[in-house]
Amino acid sequence: MRRAAVALGFAALLAGCRTTSPAGEESPVAPLTSTSADDAARQLAARRTQLTSERILLHIRATNGNHVQSFRAQLQVDGQGRMLLTAYTPLGTTAVRLHASGDEVTFINDLEDTWWHGSAAEFATTFGFFGATPPSAMALLMAGLPAEEKTITYDYAALGIARATVGDVVVTFNPPAYPAKNVLIVRGALKLEIETYQSALTTAPVAKPEVPRSYRCCVAPRL
Repeated sequence: MRRAAVALGFAALLAGCRTTSPAGEESPVAPLTSTSADDAARQLAARRTQLTSERILLHIRATNGNHVQSFRAQLQVDGQGRMLLTAYTPLGTTAVRLHASGDEVTFINDLEDTWWHGSAAEFATTFGFFGATPPSAMALLMAGLPAEEKTITYDYAALGIARATVGDVVVTFNPPAYPAKNVLIVRGALKLEIETYQSALTTAPVAKPEVPRSYRCCVAPRL
């Protein structure tokens, strides 16, 4: 019953969206069975190594100084350094798509019919929420999994990551758990408040979205 509910939840959200991901078999993400911080760190490292693909439904509240935006989103992430974050309008159409594969990043603004492509370092200079953290690494953190970036330091609790710090970016988990429930990403005046309301393991690949030919190229990423 839980597996059917997860599949139906994703189907309901995706039915009204302009772009969808390839269908695949899905199953709920099982929580950790750890009883200590060290055990949680070991189990999470194993989960990341074994991860094929995970799909997560989110609500995100983005704050940039006095400017605030709230939107629903879907995150897909795998263990091979690929991610796709899709933000939706209130009507369920696609607003923006952020795809990363290793150091390669593509940002598609479907509201303004523009797109951008470049490296993770170039992306960081225009999209400040993640700092210098590659989007693929940040996607794993948003899921509640540790990334392999050596610059990230972790504080673990008995059932998951409590806090991750990379440079001037601080990621806090409330409660510390996997799958993640509430994630707060803060960098100075920039803040992403993320609420997860459904997570599933899936066989669907993290596919790179196609850019419509009519879209204008090389416009800097922004929400």
